[in-house]
Amino acid sequence: MLVLIRHCQKYLDRCKISQSSLRFTHSGSGNIRNVGIMAHIDAGKTTTTERMLFYSGYSAKVGEVHTGDTVMDYLDQERDRGITITSAAITFPWRQHQINLIDTPGHVDFTMEVERSMAVLDGGVVVLDGSAGVEAQTVTVWRQADRYGVPRIAYINKLDKPAASVSKTVASMEKRLAVQPLVTQIGLGGEGKNFCGLVDLVSMQAFKWRLKDGNWGKSFSSVSGAELKTSMYDSWEVAMRAREELIEAVTDYDSVLAEHVIETESFEDVSESDLKSALRRVALSPSSGALVTFLGSSYANVGVQPLMNAIVDYCPSPLDRENEDVKKFGNNFSGLVFKIIHHPMKGVLCFVRVYSGRLTNKDSVYNVNHKKTEKIGKLYLAFADDFMEAGEVDAGNIVVIAGLKLAQTGDTLVLNKSIVSAIEAQADTDDDNVVTNAALVGPLVPDPVVFCSVEPPSLAEQKQFELALACLGREDPSLKITQDMETGQTVLGGMGELHLEIIRDRILSTYKVEVELGKLQVAYREVPDNQARKMVNFTRSLGDKQHTVTLEVEIEPVTGGGKPKVVFAKDREAQDSFAKLRPKQLRKITEGLKSGLDSGPLLSFPVLDCVVVVHRAEVGRGTQDTMVVAGSASIVKEVLANAGVRLAEPVMVLEVSTEQEMV
Repeated sequence: MLVLIRHCQKYLDRCKISQSSLRFTHSGSGNIRNVGIMAHIDAGKTTTTERMLFYSGYSAKVGEVHTGDTVMDYLDQERDRGITITSAAITFPWRQHQINLIDTPGHVDFTMEVERSMAVLDGGVVVLDGSAGVEAQTVTVWRQADRYGVPRIAYINKLDKPAASVSKTVASMEKRLAVQPLVTQIGLGGEGKNFCGLVDLVSMQAFKWRLKDGNWGKSFSSVSGAELKTSMYDSWEVAMRAREELIEAVTDYDSVLAEHVIETESFEDVSESDLKSALRRVALSPSSGALVTFLGSSYANVGVQPLMNAIVDYCPSPLDRENEDVKKFGNNFSGLVFKIIHHPMKGVLCFVRVYSGRLTNKDSVYNVNHKKTEKIGKLYLAFADDFMEAGEVDAGNIVVIAGLKLAQTGDTLVLNKSIVSAIEAQADTDDDNVVTNAALVGPLVPDPVVFCSVEPPSLAEQKQFELALACLGREDPSLKITQDMETGQTVLGGMGELHLEIIRDRILSTYKVEVELGKLQVAYREVPDNQARKMVNFTRSLGDKQHTVTLEVEIEPVTGGGKPKVVFAKDREAQDSFAKLRPKQLRKITEGLKSGLDSGPLLSFPVLDCVVVVHRAEVGRGTQDTMVVAGSASIVKEVLANAGVRLAEPVMVLEVSTEQEMV
């Protein structure tokens, strides 16, 4: 951690911030908080993050989205459009803790950035617009957090807006997120332009900010519970009732506090530490059904410091998250690559969450997914678009590794192959299943929803064009780059029109190629109409060798089945034919059948809603594995053509919100 302090000092010298304003004190993973800010677009994620950086002493002034000078939104496209496009990681200190914060986009077109962040976070802060409540992308990021089991707290923002309402926002959380918000604060000054402070129901302290006082909310006054009762009795009385309601609600989710209340037969005997401990236990359980909730207005500089305290008090440390998948590595280094960028000066940079062990800049790493060893160039700690060199990092941290040529998003890194061999031996598996057993679970990559062709302006720029696509494709797994075999065109698949527009802008700004995008196409799917069964023989000659694959395949339509499944028939005759094949050949047949369904016979869209049943399989002597895959793909395409297919259009659920008088 001393290395981190030294390198932070270099940055402070450039920013002219005093050393006393930014100090990291670290005593193990228990003092680390890996958290993400997640929300619908324009809920105030980046604005909240910028205040956190200012109050922690990281930045000398507050960056604003509308003026384009934020620390976290550093891409030109982000500053021009006033939106977050790529997730940005930054490290800052607060209350003797190290907070590794990731600011994620709120636009659905960049949902991959949220997905990759969720895979490595220990906790999250769900930001809600106090005047809009739960919105469409709020539900999306909530489901993503559920999928990865990320514990969350909530922050109801923008309470200075005229239409803001805590009660309505809480009601929308209950209805649309199916959780019980445990609101730990009440506002002072009312909701709207007079909102100026908070009463913390846990400690019964009041905090008041002077609006537009020129110090961006860094200074605020604190009033103890006793002072609050004498000087602001009405607010104290409301706060006491709200505290009792909070305690009563918490007892429904925490048995320890419930037993304490039963024994004392009083809510008044619940101390600050008792209530805080209960809230922490609830917050650490993502399946509790309750959500610890805080209030504020980041743009008005009210309530951000208590939110930062809440991250320390209620969000989990790496020690609080039990990852069964990590235990197999013991004390050896293991890490997951969750983000890749191409830096103009430092080259390829891989963001890695360190789950166990220690990594130094003198180590080499073994890529479990690619089964290759690579030498580390340098280790860095991320500060948005700035990187500071580090000598070593321990478990629980997020580190940036330079010099890895093979790594992709979702790859697992360990120190050497012997660690994988030990896991393999323990699991008693063969070589083909090493990745399954030794690799950590990476982020889920969503399928593209729109396609368009892309072309360089001239052949002279073809090489730079291909480099740009290769780099952007490696950075963004949700960007699908394919070649149309019939037209020879390059086709981009993305999450929406805005996604592809940003890709075009980045190709121009970063790689200086002014590409042309074709007309957008909807990402259809192809679905079998009828059942079909056929015996097909596939034969190919390569040199003097003949490769043959014979399959009897049946395709059965399954309404709402989703991605196609491959099963092998269980009858005696079928099992006898399978017994003559090696297990690896059966896996290659499955691989080939699935690859054959990646493009249907109508418009080459993926095939869905079907089950492929293999009734008989024969592989000729000396047939290579690659030919088994190719033959199986060719066979299933032929059977699919006999079954007949139809196009399936995307189904969208639309919710329109409007003012009551407009209805």
